[in-house]
Amino acid sequence: QLGLFAAITSLSYVFWVLGAMEMVERLAYYGVKAGATLYAKDPISQGGLGITMSSFGTILMTWALVQSLVPVFSGGLSDRFGYKRTFFVSTLVKIAGYLVMAFFPSYSGFFCGAILLGAGTAIFKPGIQGTLVKATRRENSSMAWGIFYQTVNIGGFLGPLVAGLLRKLAWQNVFFACAAIICLNFLLL
Repeated sequence: QLGLFAAITSLSYVFWVLGAMEMVERLAYYGVKAGATLYAKDPISQGGLGITMSSFGTILMTWALVQSLVPVFSGGLSDRFGYKRTFFVSTLVKIAGYLVMAFFPSYSGFFCGAILLGAGTAIFKPGIQGTLVKATRRENSSMAWGIFYQTVNIGGFLGPLVAGLLRKLAWQNVFFACAAIICLNFLLL
């Protein structure tokens, strides 16, 4: 096994690009997901959905189902068509989800946007995991996983902060910002 610094320096360029892509994806995702309950509960007069928590629970359940079941199929598509193509498609789907939320500030708009975000995430994850496996080797895989997972945490930490600032202006700004943030993955791709 490699030592700490040897393991870090042995990580390839592809690994670091993957980490950046994951951080961008999680920053945008948690920008919406962390504040979604506040958005759902805020009255319409304040730019929220003004729905019950029971209705919001239906959205969350469907979002989770899509995000959990679709990778069974999208993983095979990633292997067949290539990881870069699935990253591209997932980014387009996620942009569509954020924009649907921004342009259709209603229960049905948020519901459709959540389904698109769940599908986009479900398309993204198998490709990122497959590429991560190919970008590491036995001697550095545990260190790589630890660093990679830290990029998830950084994105998950920053997303709600960005959303918290933007929602003070208008909820729509959160969705537009998340759509813009996820576009950064096109540059990394």
